[in-house]
Amino acid sequence: MDAEPLPNPREAAYDAHFSVARTSCDPARTLLRALLRTTAEVSAWVSEDTRAVLHTALTVCGLSAPAPAGTPPGTSVARWEAGHRLFFALTAATVVALRDATARPVGRHPGPAATWDAAVLLRASAAAMEATASFAPHVYEREVRPSMEPPEERDGFSGLWSADHRALVRQLGIWGRAHAGSCPKGCVAGSALRAALADVHVAHHGICARFVGRGPSLLGGGADALHTLDRLAVSRSRMLRPDVALPPVPRCRKAADLRRR
Repeated sequence: MDAEPLPNPREAAYDAHFSVARTSCDPARTLLRALLRTTAEVSAWVSEDTRAVLHTALTVCGLSAPAPAGTPPGTSVARWEAGHRLFFALTAATVVALRDATARPVGRHPGPAATWDAAVLLRASAAAMEATASFAPHVYEREVRPSMEPPEERDGFSGLWSADHRALVRQLGIWGRAHAGSCPKGCVAGSALRAALADVHVAHHGICARFVGRGPSLLGGGADALHTLDRLAVSRSRMLRPDVALPPVPRCRKAADLRRR
């Protein structure tokens, strides 16, 4: 299977950093294989609770849980990269679920079942993100962050360069507009999706607070990385309810109960 680098140079550099190869050949099967492989890799070091959340995400994709793949990565950088590959695969799966939810005639409510699937996958994304960063702050400062800065990465680095993130943001907007046009009062499936998206923000905010604090992000996009994250989280959340004035996104709360009722 031939790899097909992304045309955007920043997105291509981002993929290369995490050893991600993309192909247009049989995309559905390729994504399912990536989910199985990356889940097995990360399952080698996560807790039982985290593994259960990840395996639930596989279930909504029609997959059985794989056995953990051998021993955990030997370095924090290897764990960071492996966890990100799982996060990317889960994000791509979320995009597919959101596309399924909105693959209806204009004016129809987004599919509740596919919306629930997207919420489950986002919750797994939050768990994968937390597992990815399960090492001490001084290890991040000494080993992980330098791998994403010059001279290791000549042009710097940013999570906003992720092609999967770009696709997710676009699809959240499509879902939100479809939902606003057909369900102005909101619904249980929509609430679950918003809660799961907030879970991802809480996980990202917690990691950033632990490793970076009030300092700048890798590319410096602002003096306060946490403020930047909060601003982005409000923007992403507003996409799901473009017709409603939303309160600030919470920074810390218990994970939402995403069990189907």
